[in-house]
Amino acid sequence: MRVLNTAFAALLAGTAGAALLPSYITANNSPSPTDTAFINRAIQKVNAIRAEYNAPDLVWSAEIAQVALKKSNGCILNHTGDYGENAYTWWTIPPSTKPDFAYQVENAFGEWASPEEIQAYRNGDLLGGGHFTQTVWKASRRMGCAFSTDRCKNNDDQEWWFYCDFDPPGNVLGAYEENVQL
Repeated sequence: MRVLNTAFAALLAGTAGAALLPSYITANNSPSPTDTAFINRAIQKVNAIRAEYNAPDLVWSAEIAQVALKKSNGCILNHTGDYGENAYTWWTIPPSTKPDFAYQVENAFGEWASPEEIQAYRNGDLLGGGHFTQTVWKASRRMGCAFSTDRCKNNDDQEWWFYCDFDPPGNVLGAYEENVQL
């Protein structure tokens, strides 16, 4: 049984995919999950964290990134599906301000591997440390991430969402000792 799990597979990419966006999302203000600079930043950040905990490097999966895109464009927390998942949300003031997406990648991974997450895991709080443990889960080999295409205008805070999904998923009860090294 997993503590955290994630999204169902879906494809929203390119011009044809933009037509499939929900009405509360407008087109292409965030980097695409196929953007090389975005991919490199996400992979470099996660692998630097994983190296600190003796976990092997992850590789990018375009397929998993499409699942993360579908989840982030849903504009809600949605822990369903076949992958391990970390979600992050933030807002800008005023809401129309375009975020610094490079900074938000750094911020998301920083939150997921924060001292508070690590301490929660050390204290036996598997849910409270779940973002950290998924990030460093040794058995995970592939990752895909995506930002919501635009801010979520239907939500009160009009926030942005960022999801990273991992395969195989982490946070499997009974497998922490072999997959998370502090």
